[in-house]
This record gives sequence, C-alpha cells and structure tokens, in this order.
Amino acid sequence: MTAPQNRKGSGRFPKGISGNPGGRPQGLARATRELVGEDGKKLTELWWSIAQDSMQRTSDRLEASKLLADRGWGKAPTYAAIEEADPLDLARLEQAAEEFRASIVRLAGQAEPQIT
Repeated sequence: MTAPQNRKGSGRFPKGISGNPGGRPQGLARATRELVGEDGKKLTELWWSIAQDSMQRTSDRLEASKLLADRGWGKAPTYAAIEEADPLDLARLEQAAEEFRASIVRLAGQAEPQIT
C-alpha cells in the first residue's frame, strides 16, 4: 500500500500540509441548521423518542439518553490518570504544615504573659 501524494513514506502528513485541504464543505452548518432548526429542538425530540421507544435497541436508547444528558447538562468532566506522581506534593505540604505548627508552639512558649 502506498501513501497518498501529500503524505510522507511513514503515512504522516508533513508539517504545514493538511490531511483535509478542502476543509468542511462551505454552508454545511447553515444547511444543517435549516433542516434541524436553530435551537436543535427537532434533534432533541428525535433523541427523546428513541430513548422512550422500547422497540429500539438498548444501545441506541442509551446513546440517545447520553446525547440528551450531554446537551442538557453538559458532558461530565474527564480526568487523566496520574500514575506514580502526586500533583499536589502532599508530603511536602504536610512537612510545611508540621514546621508551621512547631513554630507556633515555639512562639507560644516564648510569649510573655499579658497583665490584665
């Protein structure tokens, strides 16, 4: 299998060369909004009908429910797993807290009694 003309031998695109030089077809977003409506209500109605239809495949019903939830409440945040690292460096923070506590105890012991 040979790489297309605008790719390197490795199959990767050289810097500055797009894999999609034509880009998204002009007017596609506008045409979609004309079909669906500016607010997307037709799409939400379709997803809702799929989610409620017991004759639909379970996977389709779940996907429709996910689409509704994502659009209605936003996608749940995802976090990258941090392996073998402590981004907060808790050991250092605990040490600093202990040093601070020791300083307070030392200063409290040096304070002269106040006469009232």
